[in-house]
Amino acid sequence: MVFAGENQIVLSGGDNILIRVGTPDMVAVFSNNPAHGLVVNAPNGLARPITAMGMRDETETLDMARIARLWAEMGDETLGPPGSLPSLATRT
Repeated sequence: MVFAGENQIVLSGGDNILIRVGTPDMVAVFSNNPAHGLVVNAPNGLARPITAMGMRDETETLDMARIARLWAEMGDETLGPPGSLPSLATRT
């Protein structure tokens, strides 16, 4: 499910969605099955934090404080803790 602003959209294989700049968004998977997606950002806003964080293997945990600092430097705003649904998120 994709949460984009006030919209909640269920996507199936082959579906796509355009989320405009400045729209709060998140993706959630409500299944025990793996899900795959392709995210394209233009301009390449995600390149900087991905480059800064580097590659990691599946056993490493994410440094969420570092990620939050990188997002803040880019002007992004975290609206809730990781894993929270938009209905539970509040501006921080």
